[in-house]
Amino acid sequence: MKCIGAAVVTVLGIIAAVTPLVGRQQPALPAAIDVDRLGPQVGDPAPLFALQDQHGRTRALSSLLGPKGAMLVFYRSADWCPYCKGQLVELQRHATDLQRDGLTLVAVSYDPVPVLAAFSTRMQIGFPLLSDPGSATIKRYGILNTTIDATNPTYGIPFPGTFLIDAHGVVTSRFFETAYQERDTTTSILARLGRHLDVPIQKISAPHLAISAFTTDQVATSGTHFSLVLDIAPAPHVHVYAPGAADYKVVALTIRPMPGLVVRRATFPKADDYFFAPLKEHVAVYQKPFRILQDVMIDPSPAGTAALKEQSSLTITATLDYQACDDTVCFIPQSVPLAWTVSLRALDRVRATQP
Repeated sequence: MKCIGAAVVTVLGIIAAVTPLVGRQQPALPAAIDVDRLGPQVGDPAPLFALQDQHGRTRALSSLLGPKGAMLVFYRSADWCPYCKGQLVELQRHATDLQRDGLTLVAVSYDPVPVLAAFSTRMQIGFPLLSDPGSATIKRYGILNTTIDATNPTYGIPFPGTFLIDAHGVVTSRFFETAYQERDTTTSILARLGRHLDVPIQKISAPHLAISAFTTDQVATSGTHFSLVLDIAPAPHVHVYAPGAADYKVVALTIRPMPGLVVRRATFPKADDYFFAPLKEHVAVYQKPFRILQDVMIDPSPAGTAALKEQSSLTITATLDYQACDDTVCFIPQSVPLAWTVSLRALDRVRATQP
């Protein structure tokens, strides 16, 4: 992963089309709880803390901020939550890349230090796992899971989520899911922020378009939320019609439904305004390079888990439909086949051993 840049980034794009969910999702949070409104918002200072890491060393937020800030992850447990453990392993794969580009990676849970020590040793976690006894920091951030009874042993866990904080300690981005089984990957977050990713890319030849296709993650497990990405460059003086352009064949990405895969929203960037003189009309088009982000998830439901039980990989297929035009003529509509493959890993259900 390269060219991560500053932590203050404006997301270029609007949701121009929404693909219906395919597959089953786990129950979401009660309707009264809107996780997007919990905790510090973009532009707010991140609450300070000083917590012990897995080695028993006290780490203050101010000392953890890199030249471009930090990615601060709150998760439920590195002991009994398999989705969290998969997330921490995924984060470890990218910790060095983040550090190289000026961002420190930090994760916080209510787990005691011995649990964090056992897990980090077993899974070779090198970034700070911070222990928040009594969940004081979790409460200070306003993300305590209030749906759990205070007498329950799991009381004190947060609603899982990620904050990006700049070098001055200000929140620049935040990412929360509505179901605890779901986890955004590091690279899917960076892709949504428009960052460059150092990942394998397919170069696809298509009439009047140059297409680069990649998946943000090559390894996934149950609940992993990642993105399929198309970087598209129209040929000189060529445009394609953006979603929402009435009476025109717009560019569209269609994912083939398959068991074990949840297809989420597709995000398109803001379109250009094209004036078609013969009809004296303005039309939404793309005539410069643009990116389509298609979010998907490995279905964490029992049915989804059963569907993928014997599989070590998953190949996702799709078609990109469009009609290219220049200033004088529209060409024959095209349908380009696409495919992405990810390796599948089982959930980690090993419990921590404590002295």
